[in-house]
Amino acid sequence: MKQLLWLSLAILFGAYICLPVGDPDLWWHITIGRWILANRTVPSHDLWNMFSSGEPWRAYSWSIEIIFALVDFFWHGVGLFALQLVIACALSLSLFVMYGRMARDHFMGAVLGAYTTVACYNHFTLRPQSIVWILFAVAIAVADSVVEKGATRTRLVSLVLLGCLWANIHLTAALGLGAIFLWSLQDASHQFSVKRAVMLSACFFVGTLVTPYLGGEWLTFASKGGHPLRFNVISEFTPATIMQYSTVFVVLMGAILIAAFQSERAAPPASRLVLGAGMTLAGLTAVKFLPFSAIVLSAMCAVWWRQCGHVPAKSGNDHLAEGIRQLRERFGRLAPETCGALAIFVIGLTCMNALPLFKHPVDQELVPKSAVDFINEQGFKHPILNEFGTGGYLMYRYSNERGEPAYKVAIDGRTNVNPPEIWDLYRASFLGKANWQDYINRVQAETILWRQGTAMTALLLLSPEWCRVFASGSEDESFVVFIKRAEFDAKRDRLSSIDCS
Repeated sequence: MKQLLWLSLAILFGAYICLPVGDPDLWWHITIGRWILANRTVPSHDLWNMFSSGEPWRAYSWSIEIIFALVDFFWHGVGLFALQLVIACALSLSLFVMYGRMARDHFMGAVLGAYTTVACYNHFTLRPQSIVWILFAVAIAVADSVVEKGATRTRLVSLVLLGCLWANIHLTAALGLGAIFLWSLQDASHQFSVKRAVMLSACFFVGTLVTPYLGGEWLTFASKGGHPLRFNVISEFTPATIMQYSTVFVVLMGAILIAAFQSERAAPPASRLVLGAGMTLAGLTAVKFLPFSAIVLSAMCAVWWRQCGHVPAKSGNDHLAEGIRQLRERFGRLAPETCGALAIFVIGLTCMNALPLFKHPVDQELVPKSAVDFINEQGFKHPILNEFGTGGYLMYRYSNERGEPAYKVAIDGRTNVNPPEIWDLYRASFLGKANWQDYINRVQAETILWRQGTAMTALLLLSPEWCRVFASGSEDESFVVFIKRAEFDAKRDRLSSIDCS
């Protein structure tokens, strides 16, 4: 019954972080997956961007893109949401298991797993990076196992496989490489072993070379090194603030670790402190790295519990460990019938949270489906001017089932595809700067699809050249469509506009 309760809690927290599908990058991933399935190879150059077509490009998430495309083809939005729910539960379960093994206590593993899963709430979507969080936690757990129990063929091979899987899912394998090296550089007694750290890192690195591009993803990663700073107007690259959900969890875990490490026998090795501080700094610089920070800090807490959590308190500095120990003992005294009843309650709560979302699996506030439907129904002209977040969906809608584009997009979510000069023009429009019309002129736009409540939308409403003919949601959310005044005048009998009446 306790195992059933443990499992039901892991699924509950996974379902909790799973919201309707709305990630803007999902749609270009599906499009690439369609192309790969149709051509039975991976692309070597771009086909979908108006200004980068023909330029070299690597589909570094090709493996998961195939899965996305297949799920979308057979089950559409419901299937995509179901896949997202499965990944969310897999993330929660993997954190429960990994922290439990590292702490040698499944109760503490459940506490840390639930905490870290909830810390990912604001960042979890159906995208390759969400799967990478699982691989990141497993990589740290394997490195910790080698440090504690020694290197075996199974553990070394598992690192090779982890590297291979990571490199074929996402571009951030360097994070796993750095985490493995720093985690294994010192053991609990603070003894350095550079040989061990290099060996484990080398195994992981060898795995990252087993890709269709033969490790060329490392070159792509190097070219994207400065993207968090250059593209800081993108929500996932904005600096963290204390008002953000995940930031609070990371800061609180840092405070817990400071309290926990008051005991000298539980002080972490310097290399792991560098890892924790480095990931936290990265998360504070760009919010997309906050989940990695939460995973590392919780892993350090699991090791602290393994070192001193089972030993009775001997000093005033061990109040935290003593409090957790007493909570664990009270949980251990729960009767099997009580655990079974709690498990049934948790399962019911999970169903209440997840099942209603299957009726509306795609978030219409984040995905411009209704706006694109309106553009197609009215036969508005191309090119369509779009913002960064909607480019992926336009790729999806204006490509066929083979992933071949009928129309190319002005800008999309692949930061290593959009030319720097186009990004600068887009940024000026997005921020409403004096040269905001240069982006429109460069694209030679006939139709504009934009998000409401932005500077660009306000400027377009004041412009005599453009007419707003569609808006969904509130004035601050969802999307708006503009067409040129001449086209509006020609279709005035079937269109309405608040600014061109």
